[in-house]
Amino acid sequence: MSPCPCGVERDYAQCCKPYLIGEATPTTPEALMRSRYTAYTMADIAYIEKTQRGKAAEGFHALDAFVWAKRVTWIKLNVLNTSLKKSQKGYVEFIATFVDAGTTQSMHEKSEFIKKAGQWFYVDGVHVP
Repeated sequence: MSPCPCGVERDYAQCCKPYLIGEATPTTPEALMRSRYTAYTMADIAYIEKTQRGKAAEGFHALDAFVWAKRVTWIKLNVLNTSLKKSQKGYVEFIATFVDAGTTQSMHEKSEFIKKAGQWFYVDGVHVP
């Protein structure tokens, strides 16, 4: 058994792996956010690209994301809050903790997701100080 990096107390094979290998699609913004975190821990940038649209995709640089994801050591993910606005828009507030160049850091973000054609996508994020 291998624990899933996303923080849910389940085996990776039963949690985020089906999303990352294309066998399933996340059914909530939180599930998508957790799977994207897991993808970053594995430097699976193709999954990151596939699951974003809009503003998030416009400023995205795959090579930079890959180099960063490989360079840092991922520690943990804390989901602080989730909410759905209508059935096509959702938000997830989280803190991702990682080590970069020997320094423990965290990213606190409120992420926005939209649902198109039955699939959730990450579209934007606001960093929380």
